Amino acid sequence: MSLLSELIFNKIENNKKLGLYRKIPEIAYEDFNLKTCQDKNTNGRFINYSTATANLATNDYLGFAKNKKIKKATKKAIDVYGTSASSSFLIYGHSEIHLALEKELCDFKGGYEKSLLYPSGYQANTGIIKSLSSILPLKTFIAFDELSHASIIDGVLASGVKFKSFKHNDLNCLENILDKHKNYEIKLVITEGVFSMDGDVPDLPGILNIAKLHGALSIVDDAHATGTIGEKGGGSADFHKVKPDIIIGTLGKALASNGAFAVSSSLIIEYLINFSRTFIFSTGIPPSSAASALEALKLIKDNPKIVKKLQDYSKFARDYLKKSGLNTLNSTTHIIPIFIGEEDKAVSVEKELLKMGIYLKAVRYPTVQRKNARLRLGVNAKLKKETLKKALKDIAHNVKFYSCV
Repeated sequence: MSLLSELIFNKIENNKKLGLYRKIPEIAYEDFNLKTCQDKNTNGRFINYSTATANLATNDYLGFAKNKKIKKATKKAIDVYGTSASSSFLIYGHSEIHLALEKELCDFKGGYEKSLLYPSGYQANTGIIKSLSSILPLKTFIAFDELSHASIIDGVLASGVKFKSFKHNDLNCLENILDKHKNYEIKLVITEGVFSMDGDVPDLPGILNIAKLHGALSIVDDAHATGTIGEKGGGSADFHKVKPDIIIGTLGKALASNGAFAVSSSLIIEYLINFSRTFIFSTGIPPSSAASALEALKLIKDNPKIVKKLQDYSKFARDYLKKSGLNTLNSTTHIIPIFIGEEDKAVSVEKELLKMGIYLKAVRYPTVQRKNARLRLGVNAKLKKETLKKALKDIAHNVKFYSCV
C-alpha cells in the first residue's frame, strides 16, 4: 500500500471509530425493475420510501415529488424537448420552458427584474459569491452568518478576499464587523432564509437595514425557505416583507425538481451570465426539470393552503417534541433538530427508528460541530396527521432511551 493509500485508509477507519462514517443509503421501489443491492446498515432491508411509515428525512417539504400534475408536465417536456439541455445555456440556449420558469421565479420571489438558472444550489452559491468578489480594481469584504451552509463558506473561501463570520443571528456582531471594514469598496452580507440544520430564521429586516447603512450587497440563500415560509410560500421576501439584493434558491427541495436559481436586478444577472464560471461552464438544467419546477410553482400559487398545512404540521411537531422534553434548539420552521450531542447515540437512534419504519438522519460533524449531533427532522405536508403523531411518539421514546444509556 502506498503512503497516499494508507493515509486515505486510515482517515476512513478513524471516521468509523468516531461514529462519523458515511455511506450512501440505497433505496428500492417495488414498481421499478432495476436490481439494487441491499444496504448492510439496514439489517438486510432496503430503504423503501414508498412503504416506510414516515419519511422525515426528505426535503420534499410539500410532498410534490410524486405529484401527478408535476409528473405529467415533466413527461410532456421530455417528449417535446428531450432529456437534456445538452450543453451550457450560453452555447445551446434556453428553451421556452426555461424562460417561463425564470419569469415565474421573479414574480414568486417578490417582483425581481431578472432570474438565472444554475445546475445546483452549491454551484449557485459558490459561483455568485466568487464572481461578485472579483470586480477589480475594487476590494471586497464578505460578512456571513457563522452557521451558513457549506456552499456559502466554500464560495467565500474560493473568492480569495478578506472575510469574517458574524455570530449566528447577532446583529450587533454584524454591525461591529462592518464598522471595522468600512474602507472596502464592495461589501457582501450573506445569510440564509431558513437555516438548514437549526430550522430557525434570521432577523432579515435588521440584517438588510445594517447592510444598507454600510453600502453592502445583501445575499440570502433561500434553499429551505422557498415554498415553505411566508403567506404564499414565497420564502424570505414573502415572510419578512423585505427585498434582499440577491436571493438564491434551489429547485430540488419544495419545488420537487433539480437545479437552482438566483433572482436580482437585470444588471447583476447580466454580470453573472458573463462572469459566473459555475454558470458559464456547466450544462444547463434539463427542460424537464424546468417544467417540473414551473408546475410546482403553479400548484403553490393555485393552492396556498398546502403551504399553510406544512406550517401547521411543523408547529404541531415542534410543540409535541418540546412537551415530550426534547431539545429542538431554536427551530421555528419545518426543519426541526432534535439535539442528541454524542455522535454514536444519534446514529443508534437513527438505526432503531429505521427498524420501526421511520426514516430520518443523524446529522454529525463536520456538518455540525463535534458533540452537537442531532436528528434532523424534515416535516412534509404529504404525511397524514396520525402518521406524523405516531412517528413523533416513537422518536421521543427512542431519544429518551438512548439519552439514558
